[in-house]
Amino acid sequence: MLDKTAISLLALIAVTCAGVPTISQASKIVLPKVSKISLNSSYSLRVHIWDVTSIAFTSDGKTLVSGSLDETIQVWNLPKRALVRSLPGNKEGVNAVAITLDGLTLASAGGSANSNADKTIRITNLKTGKVIHTLTGHTLGITSLTISPDSKTLVSGSYDKTIKLWNLNTGQLINTLTGHGAWVRAVAISPDGKTLVSAGGAVNTNTDTTIRVWDLPTGKLIRSITGNTNPVSFIGFTPDGQTIVSGDETAVKSWNVSKGELINTINSPSVEGIKAIAISPDGSTVATTSLDASVQLWNLASGKLVRTLVPAANNQNLDRIYPSSVCFSPDGKTIAIGHGGGAYNSQFSIDVQPLY
Repeated sequence: MLDKTAISLLALIAVTCAGVPTISQASKIVLPKVSKISLNSSYSLRVHIWDVTSIAFTSDGKTLVSGSLDETIQVWNLPKRALVRSLPGNKEGVNAVAITLDGLTLASAGGSANSNADKTIRITNLKTGKVIHTLTGHTLGITSLTISPDSKTLVSGSYDKTIKLWNLNTGQLINTLTGHGAWVRAVAISPDGKTLVSAGGAVNTNTDTTIRVWDLPTGKLIRSITGNTNPVSFIGFTPDGQTIVSGDETAVKSWNVSKGELINTINSPSVEGIKAIAISPDGSTVATTSLDASVQLWNLASGKLVRTLVPAANNQNLDRIYPSSVCFSPDGKTIAIGHGGGAYNSQFSIDVQPLY
Protein backbone atom coordinates (compact mmCIF):
# COMPACT_ATOMS: atom_id res chain seq x y z
CA MET A 1 0.00 0.00 0.00
CA LEU A 2 1.07 3.59 -0.58
CA ASP A 3 1.82 5.69 2.47
CA LYS A 4 0.31 9.16 2.91
CA THR A 5 3.38 10.93 1.53
CA ALA A 6 3.38 8.85 -1.65
CA ILE A 7 -0.34 9.42 -2.15
CA SER A 8 0.10 13.17 -1.70
CA LEU A 9 2.89 13.31 -4.27
CA LEU A 10 0.84 11.38 -6.81
CA ALA A 11 -2.10 13.64 -6.22
CA LEU A 12 -0.02 16.72 -6.96
CA ILE A 13 1.01 15.27 -10.31
CA ALA A 14 -2.46 14.03 -11.24
CA VAL A 15 -4.12 17.39 -10.70
CA THR A 16 -3.07 19.74 -13.49
CA CYS A 17 -0.36 21.61 -15.37
CA ALA A 18 -1.51 24.75 -17.06
CA GLY A 19 -0.42 27.76 -19.05
CA VAL A 20 -1.64 31.29 -18.54
CA PRO A 21 -5.35 31.57 -19.45
CA THR A 22 -6.22 34.00 -22.23
CA ILE A 23 -9.39 34.81 -24.17
CA SER A 24 -9.91 33.22 -27.60
CA GLN A 25 -12.41 31.09 -29.47
CA ALA A 26 -12.54 28.46 -32.21
CA SER A 27 -15.37 26.74 -34.00
CA LYS A 28 -14.56 23.24 -35.20
CA ILE A 29 -12.40 20.18 -34.60
CA VAL A 30 -10.47 18.17 -37.16
CA LEU A 31 -9.58 14.52 -37.06
CA PRO A 32 -6.74 13.65 -34.66
CA LYS A 33 -3.27 12.91 -35.91
CA VAL A 34 -0.24 11.43 -34.17
CA SER A 35 3.19 12.13 -35.63
CA LYS A 36 6.76 11.65 -34.54
CA ILE A 37 8.70 14.83 -33.74
CA SER A 38 12.20 13.32 -33.53
CA LEU A 39 14.13 10.12 -34.10
CA ASN A 40 13.62 8.90 -30.52
CA SER A 41 10.32 7.97 -28.86
CA SER A 42 8.94 11.53 -28.87
CA TYR A 43 5.61 12.02 -30.57
CA SER A 44 3.01 14.67 -31.21
CA LEU A 45 -0.75 14.53 -30.54
CA ARG A 46 -2.78 16.71 -32.86
CA VAL A 47 -6.47 17.60 -32.70
CA HIS A 48 -6.85 21.00 -31.00
CA ILE A 49 -7.37 23.96 -33.30
CA TRP A 50 -6.55 26.67 -30.76
CA ASP A 51 -4.17 27.16 -27.84
CA VAL A 52 -3.70 24.18 -25.51
CA THR A 53 -4.07 25.90 -22.14
CA SER A 54 -3.99 23.05 -19.63
CA ILE A 55 -2.60 19.50 -19.46
CA ALA A 56 -3.03 16.82 -16.79
CA PHE A 57 -1.75 13.25 -16.47
CA THR A 58 -3.53 10.52 -14.56
CA SER A 59 -1.38 9.19 -11.70
CA ASP A 60 -0.48 6.03 -13.64
CA GLY A 61 0.83 8.16 -16.50
CA LYS A 62 -1.27 6.32 -19.09
CA THR A 63 -3.88 8.99 -19.79
CA LEU A 64 -3.41 12.62 -20.73
CA VAL A 65 -6.20 15.21 -20.67
CA SER A 66 -5.86 18.50 -22.53
CA GLY A 67 -8.02 21.62 -22.41
CA SER A 68 -8.01 24.27 -25.09
CA LEU A 69 -9.32 27.65 -26.14
CA ASP A 70 -11.08 25.78 -28.95
CA GLU A 71 -13.73 24.99 -26.29
CA THR A 72 -12.93 21.27 -26.18
CA ILE A 73 -11.28 18.75 -23.86
CA GLN A 74 -9.41 15.81 -25.35
CA VAL A 75 -8.67 12.54 -23.55
CA TRP A 76 -5.63 10.62 -24.83
CA ASN A 77 -4.40 7.05 -24.32
CA LEU A 78 -0.63 7.52 -24.21
CA PRO A 79 0.52 3.89 -24.58
CA LYS A 80 -1.55 3.67 -27.77
CA ARG A 81 -0.90 7.30 -28.72
CA ALA A 82 -4.59 7.53 -29.52
CA LEU A 83 -7.52 9.83 -28.83
CA VAL A 84 -10.01 8.17 -26.48
CA ARG A 85 -12.76 10.80 -26.59
CA SER A 86 -13.55 14.46 -27.09
CA LEU A 87 -15.54 16.32 -24.45
CA PRO A 88 -17.26 19.70 -24.72
CA GLY A 89 -15.57 22.50 -22.82
CA ASN A 90 -16.53 25.99 -21.72
CA LYS A 91 -17.56 28.69 -24.13
CA GLU A 92 -14.66 31.13 -24.66
CA GLY A 93 -12.29 28.28 -23.94
CA VAL A 94 -11.09 25.82 -21.30
CA ASN A 95 -8.61 27.32 -18.85
CA ALA A 96 -8.08 24.44 -16.43
CA VAL A 97 -8.37 20.66 -16.12
CA ALA A 98 -7.68 18.57 -12.99
CA ILE A 99 -7.88 14.83 -12.32
CA THR A 100 -8.44 12.91 -9.09
CA LEU A 101 -5.76 10.53 -7.82
CA ASP A 102 -7.72 7.43 -8.85
CA GLY A 103 -8.01 8.73 -12.41
CA LEU A 104 -11.78 8.39 -12.44
CA THR A 105 -12.94 11.99 -12.15
CA LEU A 106 -12.14 15.06 -14.23
CA ALA A 107 -12.82 18.66 -13.24
CA SER A 108 -12.77 21.30 -15.97
CA ALA A 109 -13.55 25.00 -16.19
CA GLY A 110 -12.93 28.12 -18.24
CA GLY A 111 -14.53 31.27 -19.49
CA SER A 112 -13.35 34.87 -19.47
CA ALA A 113 -13.52 38.04 -17.39
CA ASN A 114 -16.70 39.07 -19.20
CA SER A 115 -19.93 39.12 -17.18
CA ASN A 116 -21.65 36.83 -19.69
CA ALA A 117 -18.85 34.24 -19.61
CA ASP A 118 -19.42 30.52 -19.12
CA LYS A 119 -18.90 30.33 -15.36
CA THR A 120 -19.60 26.63 -14.86
CA ILE A 121 -17.31 23.92 -13.54
CA ARG A 122 -17.96 20.45 -14.94
CA ILE A 123 -17.24 17.28 -12.98
CA THR A 124 -17.02 14.38 -15.44
CA ASN A 125 -16.58 10.63 -15.18
CA LEU A 126 -13.34 10.24 -17.08
CA LYS A 127 -14.07 6.63 -18.08
CA THR A 128 -17.55 7.25 -19.53
CA GLY A 129 -17.38 10.93 -20.45
CA LYS A 130 -20.65 11.61 -18.62
CA VAL A 131 -21.04 14.81 -16.58
CA ILE A 132 -21.61 14.03 -12.89
CA HIS A 133 -22.06 17.57 -11.54
CA THR A 134 -22.22 21.08 -12.97
CA LEU A 135 -21.05 23.59 -10.37
CA THR A 136 -22.22 27.19 -10.43
CA GLY A 137 -21.44 30.10 -8.14
CA HIS A 138 -18.66 32.19 -9.67
CA THR A 139 -19.78 35.45 -11.26
CA LEU A 140 -16.99 35.50 -13.87
CA GLY A 141 -14.97 32.82 -15.66
CA ILE A 142 -12.73 30.35 -13.83
CA THR A 143 -8.97 30.54 -14.32
CA SER A 144 -7.64 27.65 -12.24
CA LEU A 145 -8.52 24.40 -10.47
CA THR A 146 -6.83 22.11 -7.96
CA ILE A 147 -7.97 18.94 -6.16
CA SER A 148 -6.98 17.91 -2.63
CA PRO A 149 -4.81 14.78 -2.22
CA ASP A 150 -7.75 12.85 -0.72
CA SER A 151 -9.87 13.78 -3.78
CA LYS A 152 -12.62 15.17 -1.55
CA THR A 153 -12.21 18.91 -2.17
CA LEU A 154 -12.06 20.92 -5.37
CA VAL A 155 -10.75 24.49 -5.29
CA SER A 156 -11.46 27.02 -8.04
CA GLY A 157 -9.95 30.45 -8.66
CA SER A 158 -11.78 33.05 -10.74
CA TYR A 159 -11.67 36.36 -12.50
CA ASP A 160 -14.30 37.41 -9.94
CA LYS A 161 -11.46 37.70 -7.37
CA THR A 162 -12.76 34.82 -5.23
CA ILE A 163 -11.73 31.27 -4.40
CA LYS A 164 -14.39 28.62 -3.93
CA LEU A 165 -14.10 25.29 -2.16
CA TRP A 166 -16.40 22.49 -3.33
CA ASN A 167 -17.28 19.01 -2.11
CA LEU A 168 -16.17 17.00 -5.11
CA ASN A 169 -18.45 14.06 -4.33
CA THR A 170 -21.69 16.03 -3.86
CA GLY A 171 -20.92 19.16 -5.88
CA GLN A 172 -21.92 21.35 -2.94
CA LEU A 173 -20.17 24.65 -2.20
CA ILE A 174 -18.19 24.44 1.07
CA ASN A 175 -16.67 27.90 1.39
CA THR A 176 -15.86 31.10 -0.48
CA LEU A 177 -12.57 32.85 0.26
CA THR A 178 -12.20 36.56 -0.39
CA GLY A 179 -9.36 39.01 0.00
CA HIS A 180 -7.72 39.18 -3.41
CA GLY A 181 -8.02 42.60 -4.97
CA ALA A 182 -7.69 41.31 -8.54
CA TRP A 183 -8.16 38.16 -10.62
CA VAL A 184 -7.24 34.91 -8.89
CA ARG A 185 -5.17 33.23 -11.58
CA ALA A 186 -3.59 30.28 -9.77
CA VAL A 187 -4.41 27.97 -6.85
CA ALA A 188 -2.60 24.97 -5.34
CA ILE A 189 -2.99 22.63 -2.35
CA SER A 190 -0.07 21.35 -0.27
CA PRO A 191 0.83 17.63 -0.36
CA ASP A 192 -0.62 17.08 3.13
CA GLY A 193 -3.91 18.69 2.08
CA LYS A 194 -3.85 21.25 4.89
CA THR A 195 -2.72 24.42 3.13
CA LEU A 196 -4.02 26.31 0.12
CA VAL A 197 -2.04 28.95 -1.73
CA SER A 198 -3.45 31.43 -4.24
CA ALA A 199 -2.21 34.30 -6.36
CA GLY A 200 -3.07 36.39 -9.40
CA GLY A 201 -3.36 39.92 -10.70
CA ALA A 202 -4.92 41.74 -13.63
CA VAL A 203 -3.20 43.39 -16.56
CA ASN A 204 -2.84 46.86 -15.09
CA THR A 205 -0.12 48.69 -13.20
CA ASN A 206 -1.70 48.78 -9.73
CA THR A 207 -2.96 45.22 -9.54
CA ASP A 208 -2.89 42.92 -6.50
CA THR A 209 -0.04 40.43 -6.97
CA THR A 210 0.01 39.18 -3.37
CA ILE A 211 0.40 35.46 -2.69
CA ARG A 212 -2.05 34.33 -0.02
CA VAL A 213 -1.62 31.25 2.15
CA TRP A 214 -4.78 29.75 3.66
CA ASP A 215 -5.67 27.03 6.14
CA LEU A 216 -7.72 24.78 3.85
CA PRO A 217 -10.03 23.15 6.45
CA THR A 218 -11.07 26.47 8.05
CA GLY A 219 -10.56 28.90 5.17
CA LYS A 220 -8.62 31.25 7.44
CA LEU A 221 -5.83 33.38 5.98
CA ILE A 222 -2.46 32.34 7.42
CA ARG A 223 -0.25 34.94 5.75
CA SER A 224 0.19 37.21 2.76
CA ILE A 225 3.40 37.18 0.76
CA THR A 226 4.37 40.32 -1.14
CA GLY A 227 7.30 40.83 -3.46
CA ASN A 228 5.85 40.19 -6.91
CA THR A 229 5.65 43.18 -9.22
CA ASN A 230 3.86 41.34 -12.04
CA PRO A 231 0.61 39.34 -12.08
CA VAL A 232 1.24 35.78 -10.88
CA SER A 233 0.10 33.13 -13.37
CA PHE A 234 1.49 29.99 -11.68
CA ILE A 235 1.57 28.73 -8.11
CA GLY A 236 2.57 25.36 -6.70
CA PHE A 237 4.22 23.43 -3.88
CA THR A 238 7.33 21.30 -3.89
CA PRO A 239 6.59 17.66 -2.94
CA ASP A 240 7.88 18.14 0.62
CA GLY A 241 5.37 20.95 1.14
CA GLN A 242 8.07 23.30 2.45
CA THR A 243 8.41 25.56 -0.58
CA ILE A 244 5.94 27.58 -2.64
CA VAL A 245 6.88 28.17 -6.26
CA SER A 246 5.32 31.16 -8.02
CA GLY A 247 5.71 32.36 -11.56
CA ASP A 248 4.95 35.39 -13.70
CA GLU A 249 6.03 36.46 -17.15
CA THR A 250 9.43 37.64 -15.90
CA ALA A 251 10.55 35.15 -13.25
CA VAL A 252 10.03 32.00 -11.19
CA LYS A 253 10.36 32.52 -7.44
CA SER A 254 10.69 30.14 -4.50
CA TRP A 255 9.27 31.03 -1.09
CA ASN A 256 9.57 29.47 2.35
CA VAL A 257 6.10 28.28 3.38
CA SER A 258 6.53 28.74 7.13
CA LYS A 259 7.79 32.33 6.99
CA GLY A 260 6.91 33.56 3.52
CA GLU A 261 10.51 34.51 2.82
CA LEU A 262 11.97 34.61 -0.70
CA ILE A 263 14.46 31.79 -1.26
CA ASN A 264 15.48 32.11 -4.88
CA THR A 265 14.61 33.78 -8.19
CA ILE A 266 15.01 32.38 -11.70
CA ASN A 267 14.75 35.26 -14.14
CA SER A 268 13.44 34.70 -17.63
CA PRO A 269 16.35 34.52 -20.06
CA SER A 270 14.10 35.71 -22.88
CA VAL A 271 12.76 39.20 -23.46
CA GLU A 272 9.56 37.49 -24.60
CA GLY A 273 9.02 36.20 -21.08
CA ILE A 274 7.64 33.04 -19.49
CA LYS A 275 4.42 31.49 -20.76
CA ALA A 276 3.98 28.27 -18.73
CA ILE A 277 5.62 26.58 -15.73
CA ALA A 278 5.69 23.08 -14.22
CA ILE A 279 7.42 21.50 -11.21
CA SER A 280 9.00 18.04 -11.55
CA PRO A 281 7.64 15.24 -9.32
CA ASP A 282 10.77 15.22 -7.16
CA GLY A 283 10.72 19.01 -6.79
CA SER A 284 14.25 19.49 -8.06
CA THR A 285 13.44 20.89 -11.48
CA VAL A 286 11.22 23.59 -12.93
CA ALA A 287 10.24 23.67 -16.60
CA THR A 288 9.53 27.01 -18.26
CA THR A 289 8.23 27.83 -21.72
CA SER A 290 8.42 31.11 -23.57
CA LEU A 291 6.74 32.99 -26.38
CA ASP A 292 10.09 32.70 -28.21
CA ALA A 293 9.18 28.95 -28.57
CA SER A 294 11.82 27.70 -26.13
CA VAL A 295 11.38 25.11 -23.36
CA GLN A 296 13.99 25.00 -20.60
CA LEU A 297 14.66 23.02 -17.43
CA TRP A 298 16.06 24.74 -14.32
CA ASN A 299 17.49 23.53 -11.02
CA LEU A 300 15.05 24.97 -8.51
CA ALA A 301 17.55 25.19 -5.64
CA SER A 302 20.43 26.80 -7.53
CA GLY A 303 18.44 28.63 -10.19
CA LYS A 304 20.84 27.37 -12.85
CA LEU A 305 19.83 26.22 -16.30
CA VAL A 306 20.01 22.43 -16.54
CA ARG A 307 18.92 21.83 -20.10
CA THR A 308 17.26 23.45 -23.10
CA LEU A 309 14.71 21.01 -24.47
CA VAL A 310 13.54 23.25 -27.29
CA PRO A 311 15.68 26.16 -28.50
CA ALA A 312 14.28 29.61 -29.16
CA ALA A 313 12.94 30.27 -32.63
CA ASN A 314 15.40 32.02 -34.92
CA ASN A 315 12.81 34.31 -36.48
CA GLN A 316 10.82 37.37 -35.43
CA ASN A 317 7.43 36.03 -36.52
CA LEU A 318 5.05 37.10 -33.75
CA ASP A 319 2.46 34.59 -35.03
CA ARG A 320 4.79 31.65 -34.51
CA ILE A 321 3.72 28.52 -32.66
CA TYR A 322 4.86 28.65 -29.03
CA PRO A 323 4.62 26.28 -26.02
CA SER A 324 1.53 27.45 -24.14
CA SER A 325 1.36 24.73 -21.44
CA VAL A 326 3.68 22.15 -19.92
CA CYS A 327 3.44 19.19 -17.54
CA PHE A 328 5.72 16.46 -16.16
CA SER A 329 4.54 12.85 -16.12
CA PRO A 330 4.09 11.30 -12.64
CA ASP A 331 7.37 9.40 -12.88
CA GLY A 332 9.23 12.49 -14.08
CA LYS A 333 10.59 10.69 -17.14
CA THR A 334 8.40 12.41 -19.71
CA ILE A 335 7.24 15.95 -20.37
CA ALA A 336 4.14 17.04 -22.29
CA ILE A 337 4.19 20.39 -24.06
CA GLY A 338 1.00 21.97 -25.41
CA HIS A 339 1.14 24.67 -28.05
CA GLY A 340 -0.62 27.86 -29.04
CA GLY A 341 0.03 30.71 -31.42
CA GLY A 342 -1.19 32.56 -34.47
CA ALA A 343 -4.77 32.11 -35.59
CA TYR A 344 -3.68 31.10 -39.09
CA ASN A 345 -2.48 27.75 -37.76
CA SER A 346 -4.96 24.90 -38.17
CA GLN A 347 -3.63 22.58 -35.47
CA PHE A 348 -1.90 22.99 -32.13
CA SER A 349 0.02 19.94 -31.01
CA ILE A 350 0.86 18.37 -27.68
CA ASP A 351 4.42 17.09 -27.89
CA VAL A 352 5.20 14.16 -25.59
CA GLN A 353 8.94 13.96 -25.07
CA PRO A 354 11.06 11.60 -22.93
CA LEU A 355 13.57 13.30 -20.65
CA TYR A 356 15.83 10.31 -20.04
